[in-house]
Amino acid sequence: MYTCPQNHQSESPDFCSVCGVEISGAGAGVGAAAPSSGAPPPVAASGERCPDCGTPREGPGQIFCEICGHNFRTGASGVPTLDGPAAPASEPTAPREPDSSAPPPTAVAEEPTPKPPGQGLPVVRWDLIVEVDDSLYGTTNPDAPLDQPTQTFTLFADESLIGRSGTEVRVQIPIVNDHGVSRRHALIVRRPDGGLVVRDLGSTNGTQVNGVDILPGADVPVEDGDRIAIGAWTRITLRAVRLSPTLPRSGEEESRPKGR
Repeated sequence: MYTCPQNHQSESPDFCSVCGVEISGAGAGVGAAAPSSGAPPPVAASGERCPDCGTPREGPGQIFCEICGHNFRTGASGVPTLDGPAAPASEPTAPREPDSSAPPPTAVAEEPTPKPPGQGLPVVRWDLIVEVDDSLYGTTNPDAPLDQPTQTFTLFADESLIGRSGTEVRVQIPIVNDHGVSRRHALIVRRPDGGLVVRDLGSTNGTQVNGVDILPGADVPVEDGDRIAIGAWTRITLRAVRLSPTLPRSGEEESRPKGR
């Protein structure tokens, strides 16, 4: 067993199997020497508990409860919603009277810009492709399980939780063999127009979209082909499956894709 900075007993030497935080200095196991008397022992939590589910807060830096999603900073319960205040309606303007002295405008036909095949067709489903990438952050990680098969998840719900598998939290996109992933790591939300946004839920190690860190709690729009990086070596690629122009738009039932 190994001891993480939050004083948890971890089965993994690199990332804590309880909270997902990185363990600096492998080998700090159960039998490791105690810290010197000059330095205070690490504090696992500030004594504060989630008012919704009672889970201990792991420190002042934790924004969201990993069990129920309570926001410790704002006091909001659960996962924040996407709905916001409606924009005020603009004042209607009176139509301008036409100038009789001016010559009538001449209509100029514009050539339509050709679109790639399938572009502009409605999205019928979104697929998430989960892969192990041993060079996710630029350097090769020798501990990455490269023999782990690629997984494909189809999004059917309006909100899909991404998190570490094997915990008491129910997740729709479970990530296996990556202790750098938090139990409640990120959320994929379907917008009313069919597009998607990704939201980091205050994870321990953060979330990247196309190589750029995103802020916890912020809704970041993602598109077909975008890549999400979480944990130590987990890469998630988004794929938009669009309606085929050769198929009718109605009368067809959507089915789950077959496993690979």
